[in-house]
Amino acid sequence: MDEKDKVPTQGAEHGPLFEELRAVITKHTDAATRERLLTRLDHLETSVNSSSFGTHLKAFAEEAEEDAAAVAPFLSRLSSLLP
Repeated sequence: MDEKDKVPTQGAEHGPLFEELRAVITKHTDAATRERLLTRLDHLETSVNSSSFGTHLKAFAEEAEEDAAAVAPFLSRLSSLLP
């Protein structure tokens, strides 16, 4: 199967957004916070284009509240993915 024939995974077109956010979280948080935020981010990414995306976005935003300075620029971009 050629690369062009593969069906993209759910939310794959938003991969760069999530990768950029992962990098920011990794760089600007301590180990415990990083683990929590990356777990929430994984759940959020897998829920793109689903009815549960809003729930996961809210959970991520609440978890990231303490680290708002690092993740704030991404919240509006993530919100734009709401179905």
